Amino acid sequence: MGDLWLRADTETGALSAELTEFHCVNGGRGFGGWTAALAALAAARSAGDRQLHTCQVMFTRPALPGELTLSVTELVAGRTAAAYQVTMSQDERPVLAAQCWFTDASLLAAVGPVSRRIAEVPPPGACPRVTWIEQEFPCLGGFTERAVEFPLSAEEFDTTFRDGGDRLTVWMAPAQTTEPAADAGLAERLTDLMMFDCHLMDAALRGGPGVTMVSLDLTATWHTTARRPSLTLFDARGRTDGLLAATYASLIAPDGTVRATGTSQCRVYPRQT
Repeated sequence: MGDLWLRADTETGALSAELTEFHCVNGGRGFGGWTAALAALAAARSAGDRQLHTCQVMFTRPALPGELTLSVTELVAGRTAAAYQVTMSQDERPVLAAQCWFTDASLLAAVGPVSRRIAEVPPPGACPRVTWIEQEFPCLGGFTERAVEFPLSAEEFDTTFRDGGDRLTVWMAPAQTTEPAADAGLAERLTDLMMFDCHLMDAALRGGPGVTMVSLDLTATWHTTARRPSLTLFDARGRTDGLLAATYASLIAPDGTVRATGTSQCRVYPRQT
């Protein structure tokens, strides 16, 4: 997915980052999962050893290639939890606002709730590899994906996959994990934000032939203590009402436990013919 790097001004401590064309999709817009993860990373700098529990992101304007500036405000800091607000701006205009709760690991469950979905899907080795996404969107090539209910080509995505259904299921795993062990827990949370934004909207697009969509927000909640990024079953549902869509997804570990859940609201645009 490309490295997440923040620059801190040596005198003022002001945070900034560079959005490159590599991190862009759909006509040069910054990939929302990458900017959301960048905002969570900025908040984590103030959170110490606490683990990210929830992250709510609103995408207010498209981020374009160039410099991004980030400001972090502490909203509350208690004995076992703290919340921060992050504003990401470009050319002095906000492109993203995020609120992040961090908690002590002792407040999180060691094992998440069990999903019955895992028993309904074939194992990764029995599922075909998804290769077209990296060709269409190079920045999304950071994941290895195997289709359960997912198209195997861009043409299929725009035709037979758009059949009015409401579900999308795919095995996903980071193509490589090279983060230091000490940062593995945070890396999992940041990876999950990008994972959610990869396909949440696609679940709604399946039910909307002849439309395009733009994500308005992204919310993620983690149900267990942080782990190293690993193989995950991404299972999502989407629904469109009028010109708005709502999506929901679970990230399920191979043992059937739910690591995290996420939602996204989307604006729907009929395609121009």
